[in-house]
Amino acid sequence: MDLTKIPLLSGLAARLDFLASRTSVIAENIANADTPGYVAKDLKTRNFQAMAQSAAQPQPMRVSDPRHVAAAPGAQARSFTVERAPDGEASLTGNQVSLETQAMKLSETRQEYALAASLYRKGLAMLRLAARGQ
Repeated sequence: MDLTKIPLLSGLAARLDFLASRTSVIAENIANADTPGYVAKDLKTRNFQAMAQSAAQPQPMRVSDPRHVAAAPGAQARSFTVERAPDGEASLTGNQVSLETQAMKLSETRQEYALAASLYRKGLAMLRLAARGQ
């Protein structure tokens, strides 16, 4: 049984992927909090309808050179992009990262990840229960 074809689990897996990537972007912002001229970044998702369409019809990864590694079968393009998201006014060095704002975003992301992971585990537990027939 292919679990990626179950809409609930594939949606939760996409959400977990988004939140893991957002954690990396926030960590990069925190690491560059003292870098002159650095502007904070954040992930932006496409609208829901575009995400649903891309999940229904996955696009193959484009290969511009025959030496590139092709995508695994069934791999999808990500439905989010990294964009500039300044936290407020720039400091004297031109840096636009607020550690407090980044800490709040990191905390929110961690909570959302824990919720999505819990829902994913519960979905798998329901499948196991249904498979056992109890």
